[in-house]
Parts: sequence; C-alpha cells; structure tokens
Amino acid sequence: MKEININSVNHAELLTGQLPEPAMSMDAGGNSGLIGVVATDDDANKPAPLDGKAGNQIQALLERHENPPDVLAGSSLHRPCRTFSPISGVSKLLKNLYLCGGSAASVAMMQQLGVTFVINVTAVTELTDTPLPAEHTRYLRIPVKDNREANLERYFNEVADMIEEESNAGGVTLVHCVAGISRSATICLAYLMRYHRMSLKDAYNHIKAKRPQIRPNVSFVKQLMEFELKLYGTRTVTMVYCHALDQELPDIYEPEFRTMEMLYQKFRRNIARR
Repeated sequence: MKEININSVNHAELLTGQLPEPAMSMDAGGNSGLIGVVATDDDANKPAPLDGKAGNQIQALLERHENPPDVLAGSSLHRPCRTFSPISGVSKLLKNLYLCGGSAASVAMMQQLGVTFVINVTAVTELTDTPLPAEHTRYLRIPVKDNREANLERYFNEVADMIEEESNAGGVTLVHCVAGISRSATICLAYLMRYHRMSLKDAYNHIKAKRPQIRPNVSFVKQLMEFELKLYGTRTVTMVYCHALDQELPDIYEPEFRTMEMLYQKFRRNIARR
C-alpha cells in the first residue's frame, strides 16, 4: 500500500508525476495518518431543534437526511460486491472518478471498477484504513471530521492535482468518507471546479444528478464558495435564510428545505388562529 503525505506535495511535483516519499505520523493508538492535520470533535452540522410539534417534524426530516439509518461509522469495509443501494452504493461521477460511502469500499468492487487510487476522507477514529484491491494501489487519508470547525479547503488544490494526475496516467480514483454525502462529495466538487472548469452550482448539480443524497455541511459549502471566488472571481451559490431552521443555508439546498419551510409556515398560521 502506497500512502501519500499530502502536506509534503507541491503542485510542480504533482504535474511532473514525481511524488515525494510518504512521511507518516502515528497517533496514540498506533494509527498512521497525514502529518500536520488536527482532527476536531465530531459535532455534526445539525440545526437546533424547534419547539412544538411542527418543530419536531422539521427536525426529524433534517436528521433523516443527514444521518441515513443504514450507514454507520463502524460498519465493516470487507463486504462482498453486491447490488448497490442509493445510500451505500458507488456513484460514477466521471469515467475516472467514483464516489461512495465507506461500507461500499470493498476490494471486489474496486477490482471490478479498476480503482488505482483511493482517497479516504475520515478521521482514524471513524474508519479503519480502506482495504485496497492491489499492493501498488495509491492510498490517501485526509483525517478531517464532518463538522463546522473542519478546514477541508486547505486540501482542495493538492487533492484535485492528485486526482487529475491519476486520470492523466489512465488511472481511476475512488473518493469516500463514512456515508459519501458530505466530506467526499466536497472533495469531488473541488476537483470538478478546478479541472473541469465548472462553477460550484454546475458541479453540485452534476454530482447531485449522479448521487442524489449528497449534502456537504454548510461550512464546507462556504469553503467551496470561497474556492470558487479564488478560481473564477465570482460566486454562483449564495446563502439564503431558512425561517424553519432559523439559519442561513446555501440556495442550492432550497428544494430540500422547502418542505420544512411549508411545515413551519403552517405551524405559524395555526398559532395565529388561536
């Protein structure tokens, strides 16, 4: 297994195909990881619950979306290849790029797809190292948790360079996190923006069409908005206020929180009649 130290890679080396030797660090439990990355406590990006029956309904809708019941952080990574479900299955984004959750990242599946580079976007406390289909398969772990404090933007350029390098060499990249919804989707969005000249909105719509359950946490979307501004000098995604959740959300999520807004407005009308 060839592991890559993301913090020691520069763009020039990536573009010439000359990668440095990996430099690994060990945590207290003996797990290897990328050097210089501080993992934070996982406090999933969930809104505060509302009071009242309608508030509970709204919160339940959001929790079902952000925490699919059949995707667990501790699930086995050694399952045989099977018919892929909408949640745990593998989504083909491009001919050289696949996105999935950790439970779908099996050796059999990767052999079937010809995967040559695996990117695991999870902390070592969430998932073990991904089983690889061959000894020479490249492997990268980005130990970032899915919360508001996590800084994923600092990896966008380097990881996008790695994916493009693998593609130019005829390889296939698989990106996964725990559920294939937030962190791994964010990395794939950054790659499409950088190397396929897509706006954030177009990249989101492209991946959404391939994998409907994607939903990067709001902090990651804001980081992608800044990345788009640096790349193209403009933003195609804006933040809009959601009354039901009493917080701002990206406008690309408007179809998803429209139901929550309707429930909230119905609740407010019922209160006003009393």
